[in-house]
This record gives sequence, C-alpha cells and structure tokens, in this order.
Amino acid sequence: MRPIFDNLPDLDEAFEAVKGQLFGPLDPALVKLKHKEIVQEAKERREQDIDPRGRLSLMRDDLAERDRKDRDAHTRTLTWMLANDRAYRQSHERALASFTNAGNAIDRAIMAGEKALDKTRQQIDDYLRSTARLSDGRYVMIDEDGTYRDEAGTEINAEDVAELDGQPIKAFKPYEVLNGRKTEFQGDLAELRGWSVEVGDMHNRAADGESPASREELDGMKERADQITIDADRMTRSFEESSPLYNSAQDKVEDKVTLTSAIAVPRI
Repeated sequence: MRPIFDNLPDLDEAFEAVKGQLFGPLDPALVKLKHKEIVQEAKERREQDIDPRGRLSLMRDDLAERDRKDRDAHTRTLTWMLANDRAYRQSHERALASFTNAGNAIDRAIMAGEKALDKTRQQIDDYLRSTARLSDGRYVMIDEDGTYRDEAGTEINAEDVAELDGQPIKAFKPYEVLNGRKTEFQGDLAELRGWSVEVGDMHNRAADGESPASREELDGMKERADQITIDADRMTRSFEESSPLYNSAQDKVEDKVTLTSAIAVPRI
C-alpha cells in the first residue's frame, strides 16, 4: 500500500510560488515557510480525498471507536450482562439452581455411601471375628469346593489348617461378597467426590465476573449438573438398599468345624 502523504510538493514548487512576489535578494526562510504552507494544504486535500468529512470527522470517528471498544469491554462483565440481558440472566439463574441441586444430591449420596461403607466394614470385621484364625494372624474360611482360604483369597494348605482343631470356619463367599461391596462403595464415593469438584468448577466458571460464560456454555453446564443430580440420587438409593446386614443364612456353604483327623491328610 502506498503511503498516504507521498509525493508532496518540494522546494522547487515553493520557489516558483514566491519568486514573483520577491523584491531584492531571495530569502531562503520565506521559501521554507511557503513550502510548509503548500505541504499542509496538500495534506488537507489528500485527507479530503480519503474521507470527505475531513480531519475533525476522522478524529471524532477515532474517539467513537474507542468509546465503542470500552463499552464492548464493559458488556463482557457479568454484572452488566445480568443487569441488561434478560435471557442471559434467566440462563444464569437456571444454571446456578442446577448447581445447587447437584451439590445437595452429591452431599446426600456421600452421606449414604459413607454410612453403607461403615456398616459393610463392621460386617466384615464381625464376620472375620467369627471364623478361625491361624497363629500367624491369617483368618481361615472355606469356599464351596472345600478349599481353605485366608482373607486375601489365598489358599491355605491342610497342614496349616490342622492347628485349628475344633474352631469354627466360616464360608468364604459371604466375606467375598462383603469385601466386593466395600470396594464398590469406595469407588462410588470417589466418583461422587469427583462430581463435587466438577460442580464447584462449573459454579466458579458461571461466577467469573471478568470473562463470563456464554449462554450456550451455561446451558451446557446446567445439563451436565442435572445429569449429575440424577446419578447421585440413584447412588443414594443404591447405598440405602444395600445397607442391611448380609444374611449369611442365604449362602449355601455351611460353616465348618475343623477336625484334626479329617484334615491331617492334604487334599488331592
């Protein structure tokens, strides 16, 4: 692009402009002054060609543009949008309500989950106390095919079980179910706490005063929070339904009483 003010008049034009007005010796200062006037007039004509409204109009446009940018920056603030954009305010209010519902649902689910987890841990402790224990501290249970196992599920050989003469040995399956339930509850609680962080992040995003979320973003976060509410309520029901004590009578494996004579010989 060519510069706007290129090819402006040089001193020769100024000299020609003043030579007919001079009497006596040529005054270089007068030539320079006249050159300055000619250059200024040329600039003004050029500006008029670019924008007929002239320099003052261009200056007004510059000021108006700066004011517009300032207003645009202001409208991007959350306070302005809530005060002046009804549709945005409604989306914002709906999103915040969903965040609150999700947070409450998560809290209820965590309380129910922790209660169910505590009960399950107590069931496990009670169950282990009711079964035999080796001198090295391992608990002994028996599964449906007659294999003796400790609390980790590791098989125990018959020679070790021989020291338990006369002690009751509980079935392994109820313990396995309880232990699996404990692991499931722990995973569910970890997921719920992750959702709690997620909802907190969404709330912080919606509360960003300098760079507020768009209406589309608010609607998307609301939808996600509503789904979290549904899932958290489902978890609450699941925790409450699984909280009753495990009924060991439902298991088909009978409790065993060890007899040294019966287990002295390793199983084949």
